[in-house]
Order: sequence, then C-alpha cells, then structure tokens
Amino acid sequence: MRSGQAGPTGDGTNARRLGLSTLPREEYPELPELPALRGVVDATEFAAAVAQVVIAAGRDDALPVLTGIGRRLDGESMTLAASDRYRYAVRTVPWKPEEADSDVVEVVIPGRRLTDISRSLAKSGQVRIGLSDSGGPGGGLIAFEGAGMRTTLRLLEGRLPRYDKLFALDSPAVAVTEREALADAVRRVAVVAEPNSPIRLDFSAQGTVLLQAGYEDDIASQQLPATLSGAPDMAVALNPAYLLEALNSLSDSQVRFDLLGPGQRALLSGASAADDVAREEHRHLLMSVRQPS
Repeated sequence: MRSGQAGPTGDGTNARRLGLSTLPREEYPELPELPALRGVVDATEFAAAVAQVVIAAGRDDALPVLTGIGRRLDGESMTLAASDRYRYAVRTVPWKPEEADSDVVEVVIPGRRLTDISRSLAKSGQVRIGLSDSGGPGGGLIAFEGAGMRTTLRLLEGRLPRYDKLFALDSPAVAVTEREALADAVRRVAVVAEPNSPIRLDFSAQGTVLLQAGYEDDIASQQLPATLSGAPDMAVALNPAYLLEALNSLSDSQVRFDLLGPGQRALLSGASAADDVAREEHRHLLMSVRQPS
C-alpha cells in the first residue's frame, strides 16, 4: 500500500499510513551549551513586565536592535526597556542574583520571542535565567528555565538608546487624571482622527483636561476632571494609538503626566487614587506629535 493511501483493515475500517523521512542521529545539530545561571525572577511579574514594555518595541526588521527588549541587571533589580524611537517603555522588577555581583549587565533580547517565552512560563512560579559571557554587547546566549522547560535565545547585537536623560524632565508640570476614564475618552475622540493624526490634551489648573481630535468642521472633544500643578495650563499632542497602548499598559487607577509643554515629550506613570506620587517601577515616555498649523 502506498504511503498516504487509505485501505481496508480487518475490522471494516480504513487506515491511513504516512511516510516520514528520517535524519541520522549523528547529523542532528548539536544543541548549544546552556549559559551559566545568573539569577531568578518571579514568573508572573516577569511576564507582566515584558507585556508592558514590548508594546514600545519597533516592528521594522531593518533595525533589529529596536525590535528587542533591553534587559539591565543591577544588584537586586532587573530593568526591561523597549523603544521604537517615538516612545520608550521601562519597567523594573525585583531580581534575585545567583551570587553577589557589583557589575551592571545589559543585553538586548528579541522582543517577540521573549514575549512568547514569558507567557509560557507565567505560571511556573519562578523563572531561572542564565546568560553567557559574549565578551561584548550582543552575540551571546540567554536561557530561560521553568516548569521543566528550557529555552535558549541568541542575543541581538547592539544596545538601545539611553533613556536616563530622556526621562529626566527639568521642572515639569504634573497632571493627574483617572486612567480608565481617559482611555475611554481617547477611544471616543480619536474616532474622527485621520491615521497618524494627533489627539490634543489641554490640562487646566481649573481641574479639567480637554481632549480634542480632528480638524476644521470635523472635530470631536471631551472634557474630564484632572489636576494640574506647576503651571496654569499645559497642552500636549500625542499619537492616539500610542497613548492608548501606554494607558492600557498601566495598572494603577490614575495616570500621572509629567509635561514640559507643547512639542515636548510626555512621561506617563501610574498613580494611586490616594495620592499623585509616580510609580517609578513602570514609566512610558511618548514623543509629542507636531500639529498642522
């Protein structure tokens, strides 16, 4: 009987047989040696952090390093970061190093693959992470282990742009509003916005923020309660899709905007309902969009 051809069996049913080519065992590619264990991170928190920052990673494979997620190990903290040059997301989580190490380690990991791995290990309790010493930025291996599964990835060459100076805003105005209410308003108002057109947020010391999108006779707007300190009023124009993704990546009940003024970058972070203090563990920077004159 030919491979793939059905035929009768003794019990009156049909059987299907398929032929498969085999590869000699000695020709199977040799698996890379697992990198040395560097430390452990909580699996659930790690998966959440990856999901929060990967939205800012680039999609253009012509710039591979911008499609990755940067990972920085510094003492007992792990910082994940991603940027496509128009936004920059950063999240810090606790990290348990295998041994005391004063050196800061920075690598860039393929973003899509890291997202898949973190999701698959999210319920494993802890994720053990190993890292090979490549002798320079990129080119090494990183390994993830949990729940009996081991995965090894090759690191991306290069490094992400530094975010320290970008996130250091000089005497910003601070605005705070309800995060979910703002996200709902962005969805409604942005309906009239053309692709890549901005949505404008006008914060007032009178306790409001006015959202506007569209031009000339086709304009949508909505006003929400908000607080503003450090300036009598402040406006910023942002990409509505980027703004909505940033708001959805936060988990606090309120969102805090650190603002420098029209045409300047805006730094978003979570804030609790009890105060307006920024949550430093997760921050999202958005570049302002130039509005047509």
